[in-house]
Amino acid sequence: MTAARLGPSPFRVFQYVCLAVIVVVADLPLVWIVFTAVKPDTEIVAYPPTLYPHELTFQNFTNLFAISDFGTYLANSAVVSLAATAATVVLGTLAAYSLSRFTLPGLRWVGELSLFAYMVPPILVLVPMAQLVNRLGLANDRTALVVLYTATLLPFALWTLRSYFHGLTVELEEAAMVDGCTRFGAFLRVVVPQALPGIIATAVFTFNAAWSEYLFSATLMTAPENLTLSPGLALLMDQTGVYSWGVLMAAAVIVVLPVVVLFAFVQKFLVGGVGQGAVK
Repeated sequence: MTAARLGPSPFRVFQYVCLAVIVVVADLPLVWIVFTAVKPDTEIVAYPPTLYPHELTFQNFTNLFAISDFGTYLANSAVVSLAATAATVVLGTLAAYSLSRFTLPGLRWVGELSLFAYMVPPILVLVPMAQLVNRLGLANDRTALVVLYTATLLPFALWTLRSYFHGLTVELEEAAMVDGCTRFGAFLRVVVPQALPGIIATAVFTFNAAWSEYLFSATLMTAPENLTLSPGLALLMDQTGVYSWGVLMAAAVIVVLPVVVLFAFVQKFLVGGVGQGAVK
């Protein structure tokens, strides 16, 4: 009888057990947040605490939008994140394709400097960025966040897509140009469809970073009507006095849910896009 028919080896079973433990430890806080969001306050503060809600309620979600401008924060984050993601992906795709296909003097150093810019912590450039935004008259304007998010996330998109484009064959582009396509036409019709998994993976990670960003939004957006979700959630803690944990957990669920749903729908593109972009 072969080893394959005897079942998985003890080492493989040990790997599965370790993986299951890691998944449980990583997901348990999220499960606790979801269950707390649908518990009444009396059950949340009860001792001993309960994991599963004995009484299911969605009043915390209703109270969240009643006592705060959370709907405004949600709309601001959606607009800013989608705009920054679109700008980053478009510019990053064009720049990455140029770096992978053209050999102009100094072009390589541009790519190296962009990687260095990505490694700089945002807090180091917060003060000069704030001064620049004020001088341009964009203080307390969501347009400033779109520009800043695009500038800070563009190096990541550039290097991820550049590695991906390096792995794509050039012969198909050349064949398309022989058949009458321009360089840009071959890029749109041949290169972009091949690079779609990498582009989608880059867009998802870019959206996640813009959606959860706190530093620039909390510093540059002082008017409540321009706040995004992360500083809005911190403001909500002050408004509730940190006594309504159900409302806070309901807000946390709403913040996390779009990203979780997005990752669930595009997970196959993430595995292919990030994996190929890392090794090519």
